[in-house]
Amino acid sequence: MPDTAPTICLLYTTWPDEESVTRAAHRLLEKNLIACANVLGASQSIYRWEGEVQSEREIIALFKTSVGAADQVKAEIAALHPYDEPCILTLDVNSALSAEGFQNWVIEQTS
Repeated sequence: MPDTAPTICLLYTTWPDEESVTRAAHRLLEKNLIACANVLGASQSIYRWEGEVQSEREIIALFKTSVGAADQVKAEIAALHPYDEPCILTLDVNSALSAEGFQNWVIEQTS
């Protein structure tokens, strides 16, 4: 399979509650910035913050978008997010491993 630049990506994010992630997902969909949001539900996050080990319940969400819209999606998430330092990670999708029809759908939804 030929190597091609990714055309779609996933944004991995964590949220304090379902209400905030649902509100963000609807806003991103209304603005045609994402094709889909997968809200994976509760997880336990264990991390160091300000020198102390913390343990909190968080909601994981994946946002499917085009590479071209990713920066705008990240900016919108940051503006909507209740955390001072939200986790927003871009995960490139190798287009050779993803069905062409799915990629086209994501691109159409975010154009």
